[in-house]
This record gives sequence, structure tokens and C-alpha cells, in this order.
Amino acid sequence: MSTLTKVFVVLLVVVSIAFASVSVSIVAQTPNWKDTAEKYQEHARIADTNLRHEIAASAALLASARDEVRGHLGKITELETKVQEGRNEAGQLKSDLTRATAEKSSVEALSRGLLAQLQAADASRAEYQKQRNELERSNLDLSQRNVDMNDRVNELTARLDVQLEQKRHCEQQINILRSENERLAQSTRQATIGATLEEPEGAALSGVRAVTAVASRAIRGRVVELSGDLITLSVGGADGVKKDMVFVITRDGDYVGDVQVTLVKPDESAGRLITSARAPVTGDSVQDALGLGGSRG
Repeated sequence: MSTLTKVFVVLLVVVSIAFASVSVSIVAQTPNWKDTAEKYQEHARIADTNLRHEIAASAALLASARDEVRGHLGKITELETKVQEGRNEAGQLKSDLTRATAEKSSVEALSRGLLAQLQAADASRAEYQKQRNELERSNLDLSQRNVDMNDRVNELTARLDVQLEQKRHCEQQINILRSENERLAQSTRQATIGATLEEPEGAALSGVRAVTAVASRAIRGRVVELSGDLITLSVGGADGVKKDMVFVITRDGDYVGDVQVTLVKPDESAGRLITSARAPVTGDSVQDALGLGGSRG
């Protein structure tokens, strides 16, 4: 029992005693006091019963009030816990806000740096674009000049081909005339005009006869066809080619092999490969071996 309940019970007892004393004094002055006393005793018992009921009701109300107080205290504790959680959350939010503010400042600084880099890159790009435009204009100019040069080269190449063809025709006519002159000289047993007989080009000693046929000048041509081990050349009897002559095959200045002529026609000749460093192909250059040695000497 709490102190408040004890105080409340003591007050009720004191009041009851006082009420009984007053009642006794009143009864003592009243006639037929016995009946009156009995009535007052009955009233006292009723009052005591009512007081007990009141005390019980007060105790019940007090217990209920205590339970309610305990409930309110629990709610207060819960609310205090929530308040503390709210404070902790507020502290966390403040920490997050501080960190977010710092990150924002860092991002803004990075953004300013990237913006400066972007501006520099834009300036560089504009400069590169300017240089590119200039290079494109220069490239167009060079392309046009290249086209003009190619046209000029093609023109000169065509003229050179024509001149080479004319030279070949002239050389063929000279060879025909020489052959005719030799035939006429043999038939009449007379010396040919320009009586001194030239030693073959590439001959080492005067008066020594070459083992293979020798041309009076260097003969140059190319490989036009390959058929097994038979190689067809673009030069023939009209160019001074004779049977058993040896031609050197080259490609881009590199030695390919040697071919010995076995068949001669006016405009072409054919022979077989006698030595080789690699396989010949169509388009390789050829020159008679003795003429090649004379040109090198």
C-alpha cells in the first residue's frame, strides 16, 4: 500500500472517530438515548460499511490509476526511445548532409575542371578543324597536281612506247639490211661495206670465236609466256636473236636465271632454262648475256 492510500485511510479513521464522538455527545443529551444509540450504532455500521466500500472503490480506482500511470510511463519511455532514435537519425542525417555538401563541392570543382578541359578541347578541335581544312585543300591541290602529273606521265609513257616501237622497227630494218648485205656479200664473194670485221661484244681476246651466237648490239625484251620448261621471249630474229644465244632473266634488277634460245621466229623466240635462282614469271626482263656483260663492263 502506498503512502497516499495510508494517508487516505488514516483520515477516514480520524473522521469516523470524530463523528462517533460527536454522535455520543449528542446522544447523551437526548432522552431515550438507548434507542438513539442503537440507531446511531446502526448508522455507524452502515457508515462503516459504506466507508469500507468507499475504501475498496478508492483502492480499485487507485490500482487502476497506478496501472494507467504505469501505462503512461511505458508510453513515455517508448516516446523517449523514439525521440532518442529521432535524434540519432537527425544526427545521421546531419552527417549525411555534411558529407553530401562536401561531395557537392567536390563535384562542382570537378565540373568546373571538366568545363575548362572541354573549353580547351573545343579550342583544340577548332584549331585541328582549321588545320584539317587546310590539309584537305592542300590534299585536293596535290590530288589535282597528281592527276595532272599522271596524265603527263601517261602521255610521256605513250610517247616513249611509240618511240621504242619506232626504234625497234628501225633496228629490225637495220638487222634485215645487214642480213641482206651479208647474203649479198657471200653470194658475190665481196667484202661488206665497212670491211673491218668487229669483234663480238664481250669477247676477251681478238680473233677468238664465241661458242654461242653473239649479237652486234644489246638485245632487251621480256618474258611473254611460260609453258612447262619452255620460255617465250618478246624478241626474235628481227631483233638480232639467233639460236643458242643465252639471255639473262631479271626481275626488278635481281637475277632470276639464264635461258638458252632453241627456236627463233622473226618477232619472238623461245628457249629452255639452263640455270635459275628462282622461278621466272611473265613480265620478267631479259637481255642477251654478252650484251649484258658489255654494258656492265
